[in-house]
Amino acid sequence: MRAMPPPGSRVVFYSRFSSSRQKQTSIEGQERLCVHYAAEKQWVEVNRFSDAEKSGTTTMGRAGLFEMMASAERAEFDVLLVEDIDRTSRDAADMHKIAKDLDELDIVICTVANGVVTDIELAFKAVQNKEFIKQTVFKSKRGQELAVSEGRMSGSIPYGYRKVHKLDAKGEPINGLREVDAKKKAIVIRIHTEFDAGRSTLEICAGLNADGISGPKGKDWRPGALLGNRHGGIGILRNPIYIGEYHFRKTSRRRRKGRMKTRFTAQSERMITQHPELAIIDQDLWDRNQARLAENVDRPFHTKRKVEYVFTGKVSCGVCGSSCIVSDGKYVCTGRQQKGICSNPRRVPREAVETSIFDRIKVHVLNTAVAGPALIAFREEVERARADHAARAESQAARLKEVDQQVANLMVQLRGAGETSFASQLLLEELERVGAEKRRLEQQARRAAPPPPVSGDVKAIIGSISATLDDLHQALQVDDAEAARAKELLRGLITRIVLEPKPGSVVDGRGAGDITVTVEGPMAALIDLAGLDVDRVAKDGHRPMFGLDNATYVWAFSYPLLWRDPRLATVRADLPILARLLDEADVPVSMAGMAKALADAGPTAGPDADRSPEQRARNAVAYLQAQGFTRCVNLRGPDTGYVWNDRGLSDAEWKARIAEPPMTHTIPVMRLVPPEAVVVVVGPPRSDDAE
Repeated sequence: MRAMPPPGSRVVFYSRFSSSRQKQTSIEGQERLCVHYAAEKQWVEVNRFSDAEKSGTTTMGRAGLFEMMASAERAEFDVLLVEDIDRTSRDAADMHKIAKDLDELDIVICTVANGVVTDIELAFKAVQNKEFIKQTVFKSKRGQELAVSEGRMSGSIPYGYRKVHKLDAKGEPINGLREVDAKKKAIVIRIHTEFDAGRSTLEICAGLNADGISGPKGKDWRPGALLGNRHGGIGILRNPIYIGEYHFRKTSRRRRKGRMKTRFTAQSERMITQHPELAIIDQDLWDRNQARLAENVDRPFHTKRKVEYVFTGKVSCGVCGSSCIVSDGKYVCTGRQQKGICSNPRRVPREAVETSIFDRIKVHVLNTAVAGPALIAFREEVERARADHAARAESQAARLKEVDQQVANLMVQLRGAGETSFASQLLLEELERVGAEKRRLEQQARRAAPPPPVSGDVKAIIGSISATLDDLHQALQVDDAEAARAKELLRGLITRIVLEPKPGSVVDGRGAGDITVTVEGPMAALIDLAGLDVDRVAKDGHRPMFGLDNATYVWAFSYPLLWRDPRLATVRADLPILARLLDEADVPVSMAGMAKALADAGPTAGPDADRSPEQRARNAVAYLQAQGFTRCVNLRGPDTGYVWNDRGLSDAEWKARIAEPPMTHTIPVMRLVPPEAVVVVVGPPRSDDAE
C-alpha cells in the first residue's frame, strides 16, 4: 500500500458524469470536493481534467481521460484525485489498466471518499461497479417495458408525430406520450401515396425538396429517410407506427472492444403494442407498399431500374426471342443490335406499337363474343370468393373471442405469480404465443371482403372498360403520379408482346417495314378495370378488385402493323416538284436550287413535312440517288448539281453547257411525274389452295 503523498505534491483532478440527463454542475461539484480535500493535504493543484456526458463503461471518446494520461506520461503531476474510483472507469479491465499505468509512472490515485486507493479496494470496486452496471441496465429495461405496456413509447419521436406534455396526479411529467402532427401527417400520406403510385423514392424526395418541405432533420429529403432499414422497421415507408403499431426492442446493443455495437432484433424478440389513435396510413395502402418494397429485396440490381415505358421488359423479337428495347424512340431487337445474332432489322416506333395495341384490344377482346363468357365466369367466381370470405370471417371472429378470453385469464394468473418465479416465466411465454395469434387474427379481420361483382349488362360493362382504358392511355401523356400509376395498371394488362417481320414485306435501310404484332394478357386484369375510378388512382392507388388468378383466363391475338418511314412520305410528296425542276434544267441543279424550289412550293401534306427545305432536298436526292434515277455532276464549285441519268448527256457535255449563255425563252413541259401511290391490302394470307 502506498503512503499518503506529502504536502507540496502536484495534484490533478479528474471529473466525469455519464449522460445528458445529468447537469454540468455535477462536474463542478466533484471539483469543489477535490479542491477542499487537496487544500487539507496541502497539495498543489496543477490541472483539471473532465469528461461530460461520457459513460464510464468504456474509454472510447473520453478526451479528458486521454489528456490526463498524456500529462501523466510527461510527469506533470504526482497525484490523481477523484471523487470516487468509479469516476475513472466502471469497467473492471479499464479500471485496472489505468491504475497499472499510473502506478508504473509512480503516480498515486486518491479518492475524496477513501484516500489512497489500495489493490483490495480497486478489486472490490471493479466487481461492485460491474454489478451496478448490470442492475442499472436491468432496471432501465424493466422501466421501459412497463412504460410501453402502459401505452407509452420509448426512444426518439418518428416523423409525423410530436411529444405530448402531460402531468400525472403528483404533478410529475409523463414521458413517452405521442400525438399526430397534423402538418407532417399530410407529408407522410403524400409519401406513401406517391410510392404506391409507382414513383421512386428519388422522385418523391425531389418533389418534396422542390416544394420547399424540410426533411426529418430540417435538411433536404433523401431516399434513406423513406426506405430506412428493412430489418429494423425504420424509415417512413417501413415504420409500422404509421398504421398504429409500435414495436419496442427493435434493436439490441452490445459493447465490443470498447465500441457499442447495435443489431436489429428478430420479430419474435420485440414487444408490440397497438395505438390506433396514431395511425396515419390505411392498412390497404400500407400492405401494397410493403409488397412493393419486398419485391426489391432479392432482385438483381439491373432489374430494379425504373420502368421507363409502359411495355418495358414485355416486348420480344419473334425471330430470335431476344428482348426488344427502345432506341431513339423505336423498338429494336437486342439480339441484332447488341449481340449480332438476329436477322431482324425492323425498327418500329414505340408510340405506334402502344397505340395500336390499345386500339386492337378494344376491337378484338372487348366484345361480347370474347369478354362476355369471361364476365359471366368471373361473376360466379366473385360470389364464391365473397361466400368464402364471410365464412372465414365468422370463424376468425369466434376464435378471436376465445383468444381474448385466454389473454384475460393469463393476465389474472400473471398478477398472482411472483415476478421472478418459474411460473411467471411460463405464463409470459404462453402470453406471447397467444398474443401473436391475436395479432394475426386482428390483421386478418381488417382485410376487406371482395367487392360485389360489377353490375349491369355485358355491353355496358365492356363500354365502361373501354372508356377506362382510354382514360388510362390518356393519363400517360402527363409526367406525374397519376401517369406513373396509370403506367403500372396498363402494364398489368399485358403479359407478352412479340414483334415479328411480316413474311414477304420489304424493309428499308432505316428498318421501316411491316410487322406482325402478337399480344397476350390476362382477362382478369381487363375486367378489373370495370370498377376502377381513374380520378382516384393517383390519390388512393388501386389494387385488383376481385383477387382472381390472372392465369384463369388469358386472351391472345395477332395483327399486322404496317409501318413506313414518315420521311419517305414527305420525299414522295416532294418528288414531283424536283422532277419538274430536273426536267426543265439546262444545267445541273444544285442542292440550294432544289431547297429554294421546295421552299417556294410551301409545305407538303407528308407527316414529316415540318423539316426544313434543305433537309427535304437532301432526303429526296438521297432517294433518287439510291434508286439510280439521278447522278451528281461534280464541277468543283457552286454549279455542282444533279441531273437525270436518262438525259443522254455525259458529264463533259453538262460541263460544257455551263459555259453557254442561258436560254431566255420558255421551255414547254416535256414530262410530268405523278406522285407515287402505294396500295396496301390487309387481310388473312392467301394459301396456295385458294389459288
